[in-house]
Amino acid sequence: MKHRPECIPCCLQRVLHAANLVTEDEWLHRKILSDSMQDLCEVDDLASPAEVVHQIFHRAGRALGVASPYEADQKRWVEKIKGAEDSIRAVVEDSGDPFLVALKLSVAANLIDCEFRERLQPGFSLKTLLEEAPELELAIDQSESLRQAAAAASRILFVHETAGELLFDRLLIETLGKSAGSVTSVLRSAPSLGGALAADALDIGLDKAATLTDPGVDCRGLLLGSSSDKFIEEYEVADLVIAKGQAAFETLEETSGDSSKEKKAVFFLLRAKCAVIAGELGVSPGDCVVERN
Repeated sequence: MKHRPECIPCCLQRVLHAANLVTEDEWLHRKILSDSMQDLCEVDDLASPAEVVHQIFHRAGRALGVASPYEADQKRWVEKIKGAEDSIRAVVEDSGDPFLVALKLSVAANLIDCEFRERLQPGFSLKTLLEEAPELELAIDQSESLRQAAAAASRILFVHETAGELLFDRLLIETLGKSAGSVTSVLRSAPSLGGALAADALDIGLDKAATLTDPGVDCRGLLLGSSSDKFIEEYEVADLVIAKGQAAFETLEETSGDSSKEKKAVFFLLRAKCAVIAGELGVSPGDCVVERN
């Protein structure tokens, strides 16, 4: 999908929020906003929101001297989640439907590394996530279709979003009953806005449930047109793609794979974090979605 006019002020708001996390220097805040406005004037009208945000934050990150302004918050969440792994596993394993509960936890966790977390769900915490997720209502619910597609798939490609969600993603992958060689987990090739890296995946043992890879290009979501040949091959051989987060939805929404083949099954797992994406999906901001292309 291409970005909308509303994405422009939203991007500036996000840049200012990030700058405030790193420094109180007002001159630098103004400089970063000025640079961002200049970049936004030149952005491709057909670029997805994910591409626009990635481009703007690259320059802002250089000015701030950080790859991800949310790193400290992210580390706190990761350590908290790792410390609660046994309790999180128990929520899944003691349920009547481990796949469905793991799926809901994974989708609900898509809010963990979001700077709009408190706006979308005031009081959001690991405790509330674990208590509420099993009974969570999905605004778009293609969970049974995903269950069937996963059971039939020989090769699954799982596109992750942020580091804080990885343990929940791992638990979901484990409920699919596939070998680690049958599932390919896609991580980021460079740190940016909390994007999950291979090191984050190794830290929570994701390599025991899946084979780790990256798209071979620094991006948010997936840009198949500029990904490495190796990754394109991994994408093409997958029977099923499970893609986490708004950025994956924004960049893969219209992807159908090889035009000579049947359209590839792509399932999007996300929290709608803004009015643009909520409107695109026909849901409300903050809603949880399991959608199929």
